[in-house]
Amino acid sequence: MIKSADDVIKAIDEGYKKEPKERARDYIGASGIGTQCDAYQAYSLRGFPNDVAEPKLKRIFKLGHILEDIVVKDIKEKADVRVWEVDGLTGRQHTYEQLGGHVVCHMDGHIETEDGILRVLEIKSMNDANFKKFMKDGVRVSHPKYFSQLQMMMAMSGFEESFFIAINKNTSEYHAQIVSQDEFEVAYIKKRIEDVIENKAKKLATDETDWRCRGCFKKSVCWHNAPVPVSCTTCQFAEANHQGGWTCTKTDSEAKKVCSSYTVYKPLKREQ
Repeated sequence: MIKSADDVIKAIDEGYKKEPKERARDYIGASGIGTQCDAYQAYSLRGFPNDVAEPKLKRIFKLGHILEDIVVKDIKEKADVRVWEVDGLTGRQHTYEQLGGHVVCHMDGHIETEDGILRVLEIKSMNDANFKKFMKDGVRVSHPKYFSQLQMMMAMSGFEESFFIAINKNTSEYHAQIVSQDEFEVAYIKKRIEDVIENKAKKLATDETDWRCRGCFKKSVCWHNAPVPVSCTTCQFAEANHQGGWTCTKTDSEAKKVCSSYTVYKPLKREQ
């Protein structure tokens, strides 16, 4: 029985904690490519489980999705700008894949402004401090992670420009920027992906106290040897191939079944 206001809050949080654990992605995604740790990319590619998000963080994610819908509606109905938030053929989010599905990007939409140019649409919600940084410096400086995401999406889809719009969660203010494709950033991203595919991924940090590891969803499997599903994709001797499958480097054949040589995958260590 709920006896106080605090009981209500606790009950809400408990409800979030009881939610089924989301299945971890098993590909390198555009939304995560801005994370500069290649070990994180490798764990994502192999489908290693994420740490469970706290209730507050889950609500932040949920609010972000709600705000994205509001932004799209405002662009279409208030600005009278054409937006395709879903693929007309599939009825789902615009998705692009490479390397047989090992590399995937999902877009918030396609947008066509008055200049007639079709662009990638990417929407983010930000707190006041981050929003002001974006307004002052532009996304490349204020949010390098988002800039990398935009570059990967453009490279995979063939678009030369993106329309990046942010909403201030404190004030509901909007700010937008048109971002062009940067061939050097794209080349850098491609090189990182190649290293991950070829099992050359390294940890970004030398120990878990590094500030960049604090909020990482792969922290438990990376630093604490958390249990992982036993499968070929989580094995040290499996290597992703360009057809979308996995090759066993022990037998030089398709990785189909876990064998006695199974060893949990570990990325290369960063030298001190």
